[in-house]
Amino acid sequence: MADSEATREPDRAASRARRRPGSEPRSSGSGLFGWVVLVSLALVTIGTVVVFFTPVLGVRSVRVEGTRELDQERVRQVAAIERGTPMVRVDRSGVLRRLNGISRVDSVSLRFSLPSTVVIDVVERRPVLFTDTPDGFRLVDDEGVDYAAVDHRPGELPELRGTSEGRARQGRAAAIAAVTALDERTLGQVRVVRVDVAGGAPRVRMSLTGARTVEWGGRGESDRKAAILPVLLSREGEVYDVTSPELPTVS
Repeated sequence: MADSEATREPDRAASRARRRPGSEPRSSGSGLFGWVVLVSLALVTIGTVVVFFTPVLGVRSVRVEGTRELDQERVRQVAAIERGTPMVRVDRSGVLRRLNGISRVDSVSLRFSLPSTVVIDVVERRPVLFTDTPDGFRLVDDEGVDYAAVDHRPGELPELRGTSEGRARQGRAAAIAAVTALDERTLGQVRVVRVDVAGGAPRVRMSLTGARTVEWGGRGESDRKAAILPVLLSREGEVYDVTSPELPTVS
């Protein structure tokens, strides 16, 4: 009888072990996990193909913003963004390089408006002076860049004169420092900005409406000179000298 009990005890222990929760076969769980992995990989692959290699998320329109003088269609043509190109494969650096080659463009940026629009933001150069050359009137921006020709005299801008070929950069820098420091009302009275570079450092003289002249001097202390000049112009005179802003004179 004792032998029979001893024999049945290991059998009952084995049976209990088989009934424990952790002792169930894992083959079904492993199979489910494998299917989840396969489905995930398939979805990632399909998403990659859709995004990178199909026109589903491709360019359908190119919008140009910020232009004033530039023709928007010309900007699109220079950008050369092909319709249907997947958004993520647009050659951003190439597009920006081509657009920066337009002389009127000061800066440009590119952004994407999902699902299918590329937006080109353009900042055009701002003219502050013009020059009268044998080839016509040329616009000069606030960085001294001669960037565009126009077929009419820009009456709203002062004319730049006297910058010699060898000293053009210094002369333009001095003239630009002067005109960009002026307030709008004073600037509206300036007709010609002459730069003398013969004596070394460029010196600026301005011809104003009413046969008046402003002796501006060098490019230093431009803000102080610009603050003083409107007060001087309120007095009767022909020559207004702010060469030394500590001792301005009217004669």
